[in-house]
Order: sequence, then C-alpha cells, then structure tokens
Amino acid sequence: MVMILGLTAGCASGIAPSSIDAPGRQSALFQEFPETLFSAISEGCQTDADTLTRVSETLLVCESLPSPRVAAGLILQFEGDIEELPTFVTTLEATEHPAGFIVTTEYFYRVPQRNGDVAVVRFRQARIENTVRRVFATAGGRSF
Repeated sequence: MVMILGLTAGCASGIAPSSIDAPGRQSALFQEFPETLFSAISEGCQTDADTLTRVSETLLVCESLPSPRVAAGLILQFEGDIEELPTFVTTLEATEHPAGFIVTTEYFYRVPQRNGDVAVVRFRQARIENTVRRVFATAGGRSF
C-alpha cells in the first residue's frame, strides 16, 4: 500500500524524520557507532543514477532515480512535474543513546509537484523491511 504522509517544500536536506511507526522506517540499537554500516551504505550509493549526501557524520541521504516505468507512474498518480523526475530516497541516521546508538533508516519517494512543492510518498514493502532487518543484525544491531 502506498501512502502520502506529507507534502513538503524544499530539497532532501530539509526532510524531517517521520513518526516511529511510519511506513518505510526501521530502527535498531547498536552498542557502538556502526562505521562499517555507514561505509557500506555510502559505497552502495555510487551509480550514475545515485546522489549521496553526507549531511553530517551521523546522517546519510542517498537519492536514486527510479525506473522510467515507476517514475511515470509516480508522476501520473501524484500529479508530479514532468520536468523534474521523482527520486527514491534512503536515509541512514545514528542518534546517541545511553546504551549506544539508535540507527534509523527511512525510504520513500520524493515526487516534485507542478506548484514547486514535493510529495513524500511512503510505503511498506516486506522485502525491503526484511533486508534492512538482516543488514542491521549482521552489523551488530538489535531491534527494539
């Protein structure tokens, strides 16, 4: 199921975290800062269709162009701007916690609108959620 949880103006660096139970959001607790996880995510966002932004030492944003079919569907369904393509956004953020670091990942589509706003389209996808759980566990994270 696809949901629009917000309509925002601005760019990826202005994206605010969603509520803890939002579709496309998962967190895990790590005893230490997971530098290996951040490095792996950085390396995975290196194709010509990807843009990696390291907002801070604890926040990564990877934006990728979806397939032409998915982009067209998003533009049509959410009244997007055909001059500015939608992007699939993945964020990884670590926040200090008394027991270590809470690492949160989010994924969603940004669909630029004709009026200059941006529709943020969030969804649940079991395959991605399972992959994120495995990656977090392999990197030493515990779900909570």
